[in-house]
Amino acid sequence: MPDSDKFDFDSLMDDDLPDSGDDFFLFDDEPGVKKESILEEKFDEPAIPEQDIIEPEPDFSVQKRSSADFSPDMDALLLTAQSSMIIEAMKLVSLHDFKSKNISVFSEAIKGIDLYMKILERNPENFKKLSIILSSDQDCMDVQKIAFNHFRNVMGELPESDSQKLKAFELINEKLKNAYNKSLISSSIVNIKKYYLLSGNLDTVKIENELKINPEFLKNQVNCFVRHINIGRQMIKSGNSEIVKGMKGKELNVFIVKAAQMLIYYFGRTGEAEHQMFYAKLHDNFKKYFIIR
Repeated sequence: MPDSDKFDFDSLMDDDLPDSGDDFFLFDDEPGVKKESILEEKFDEPAIPEQDIIEPEPDFSVQKRSSADFSPDMDALLLTAQSSMIIEAMKLVSLHDFKSKNISVFSEAIKGIDLYMKILERNPENFKKLSIILSSDQDCMDVQKIAFNHFRNVMGELPESDSQKLKAFELINEKLKNAYNKSLISSSIVNIKKYYLLSGNLDTVKIENELKINPEFLKNQVNCFVRHINIGRQMIKSGNSEIVKGMKGKELNVFIVKAAQMLIYYFGRTGEAEHQMFYAKLHDNFKKYFIIR
């Protein structure tokens, strides 16, 4: 697309920005990767020491148990509790609602789907026993219905074998993790605005004050922006970068441009030339082109 220096900073998403809804659980954003303009320059990102990354990776795992630990009552209780969160999260996905306030909903939903997968992986016969026990629980039945219908949307048939059912839950798990990542980006879209003036210019006075008064807080913010830029770039590569419906990833592009601009200034002030150079290249690349797939 043509070079453009104009970026509407006000278009960056606020938490109260309304999103238009889709039909319930249609999963329209999944099939097909649409290529429009791929003009991203290749360059390696400088490594940031792991100890400097403050934001912890979310633990979506469920503690592994053996088949000997199987307790229908215990597993049924866990699945019943988590299924309502999965339903709520999938409703948010269908509404294209990836606001930062929904991070915890997506996180809990991922744990719930992981539990379904663990039980099915551990012992399919136990999963069948649980399905009978949970047949009267509408949320649990809805979770399976959503997973199996989505499998049919992608694969063209309903899952029959245990491996196909496991794949159905994996597909939902991928969808929820993508939604979780979009909510993380939304949180950074809100936070990056704090480092800009109403005019759209970088608030260097604020950054300088935080460097003097609260450098650790600022470092944590910077590490968060670094991580979320990386997530955003992976989302663009995957072809699923639309956070606000209808914007085709434009808000993500603007976030990367604005966050990179802030990082250029920060790494310049902290004397980290390699990082400053990397984000300068990233900034120029994303400012010059609207990069989507």
